[in-house]
Amino acid sequence: MRIAVGLLACLAVGALNTALADPPTEANPAAPAGQSAPATAATPAAAATTAAPATPAANPDVDKDTQHFIAEGYKPEMRHGEQVYCKKDASLGSRVNMVKTCGTLEQLKLQERAAKENVSNMQRAQTGTTSH
Repeated sequence: MRIAVGLLACLAVGALNTALADPPTEANPAAPAGQSAPATAATPAAAATTAAPATPAANPDVDKDTQHFIAEGYKPEMRHGEQVYCKKDASLGSRVNMVKTCGTLEQLKLQERAAKENVSNMQRAQTGTTSH
């Protein structure tokens, strides 16, 4: 009986919490009244996509490699007259210290290919298969 009373008390607190909560504020007050909340939530993301010319969807002239690395989180930079792509990652064992890795498209493709080969080699060694 005590368990049932406790469960009912928890349900009542939850119901009162949602009933007394502040109503959600609309993110985009200029949106038409007929739009639903998810549509207005997607509007800032669409605006961000059109605002950044380096995104793959906004610039169809960008080649596939560039699109791939931008989607991976790399940002283009110019260093000594050469275009490189840089990405900030948390260093191993730390959430505070960020490490910036940069490279040209060719260097990044080589690193990615080497990482894929290492993974496949480790998987082959683990399963004991020798075929490629």
